[in-house]
Amino acid sequence: MELSNVFDENIKAYNAASPLIINQGGTRSGKTYSILQLLFLIAVNSKNKLIISIVSRALPHLRLGAMRDFEAILEDYGINISDVKNETKTLYKIGNSVVEFFVADSQAKVHGPARDILYINECNFIKQKIYEQLAIRTKGTIFLDYNPTSRFWVHDEVIPNENHTLIKSTYKDNNFLTLAQINRIESKQENENWWRVYGLGEIGILEDAIFTNWRYGEFDNSFPFVYGLDFGSNDPDALVKVAINNKLKIIYVDEVFYDNNLTTNTLLSMVGDKVSKDNIIYADSSGRRTIMDMQAVGINVKKVRKYSGSILDGIRLMQDYTIVITSNSYNIEKELMAYRWLDNRAKVPIDADNHAIDALRYAVMSYINPTKRKGVKLL
Repeated sequence: MELSNVFDENIKAYNAASPLIINQGGTRSGKTYSILQLLFLIAVNSKNKLIISIVSRALPHLRLGAMRDFEAILEDYGINISDVKNETKTLYKIGNSVVEFFVADSQAKVHGPARDILYINECNFIKQKIYEQLAIRTKGTIFLDYNPTSRFWVHDEVIPNENHTLIKSTYKDNNFLTLAQINRIESKQENENWWRVYGLGEIGILEDAIFTNWRYGEFDNSFPFVYGLDFGSNDPDALVKVAINNKLKIIYVDEVFYDNNLTTNTLLSMVGDKVSKDNIIYADSSGRRTIMDMQAVGINVKKVRKYSGSILDGIRLMQDYTIVITSNSYNIEKELMAYRWLDNRAKVPIDADNHAIDALRYAVMSYINPTKRKGVKLL
């Protein structure tokens, strides 16, 4: 059995007893095939009887996709399909275990018996309530996979709240593709959103999004860095770490914290724990009293004054760079995805859910040639 890099990552997570293994990937990354290979090996080697459920949105999709791949895996292993397959119930008897395929297009269909392992194929086409009903009836590991055409409940509800392993993959992780297949994929790079989703395996961007120039990556600590801080009350306090490569025009961003309803003392304590007194923080000028309290305890914070046009000026400046965010910067990613123009022609952004973006803007506008930027004053 030939195994890909994606298989290696999944079996590593499974052996580490990760309760939820999420596969986000582009086209031809091999995520579905790799998960099916792993499930087959679990089933065939299990001394105990396991019930493994493989679920999707429609039976034709299952038959032409996951079931076809699963049967190819069985044949590759030397198993005669007719010896193990129950056509009526769309299940396979593998060793001591049963691997069943079924459709989950309504909640009524998932209020059934429990299982040991669950795999939801292309879970972005499954409703969250159906996932929840399947999950509570699963004793062991849950596998999810999807192409990230847009944000959905996995990004907004599952990743922030459930213990999980996130595996991202692209066609480059599939070492079994032919050169012709690779060339067909790479020929579509000019279609930016298609390439982002299916080529790079990143979440698709709304057409009217303000920032389409971002991607995931490592924070480059070889560059000097500063921090940006946006104050909240009912809104979250957002602190981000920022470094800039002006030669390559790259902004590196890491989310330090993003929390609601912090008292001033808690905020000061969190900033003091995360930021050295040698590092500079550029903060929202509207938090004058909080800035004074921070300065009183030795935090090196400077106030960025707002001026007419400063928001648009900062946006334009940030649009001129590639923004690289770290994998743990969940709220930055969420804001970048949602930040849109209220009026595209007049270039007026929607003033909502942009707290980390504002913190980033303070840092960037203060960091890039601050003495040359008319109207920006650091106090």
